Amino acid sequence: MNDPKRAEIKARIAAAQARERAKSEQSTTERVKAKASDAGDAFTDFVKEHPLAAAAGGVALGILVAGMFKGPRRAAATGGAKAVGLAAIGAEIASSFAEELLGDAKDIGRAGARRAGDLGDAVGDRARAIRRDANYQADRAGDAARIASRETGKKIARAFRRH
Repeated sequence: MNDPKRAEIKARIAAAQARERAKSEQSTTERVKAKASDAGDAFTDFVKEHPLAAAAGGVALGILVAGMFKGPRRAAATGGAKAVGLAAIGAEIASSFAEELLGDAKDIGRAGARRAGDLGDAVGDRARAIRRDANYQADRAGDAARIASRETGKKIARAFRRH
């Protein structure tokens, strides 16, 4: 096993040991709070990813809760109506989440297009600057060659006149 791979494995082991130490140092209450927070985040993520399934689950849960209560038909009907109302509210929330996510996706797309346009402009500007600089350097080299040629011609002419 090569040294970089060995170092990576040692780093992973050290990180896992540090996590275990931190976990053992946490109180039970803190761990429960962390798990509850993680569960809430997971539920929110699920609702955002699957709004229709969440609404259907809300309707099914409402019907189950209404069916568990024994009592006159009126109470069952009222419970069913409330469950349907809660399901409608859940569907509305899921719909608003989906709409917000769609809006965010559109905004991200627009921002990406703007960045791509800005990047294209920057690349074009830099290419034009490089071309101008290259043309300038080529002109300078041409001028220097022409001057050197003229000076050399003059020196040769003087040398012939002297002899």
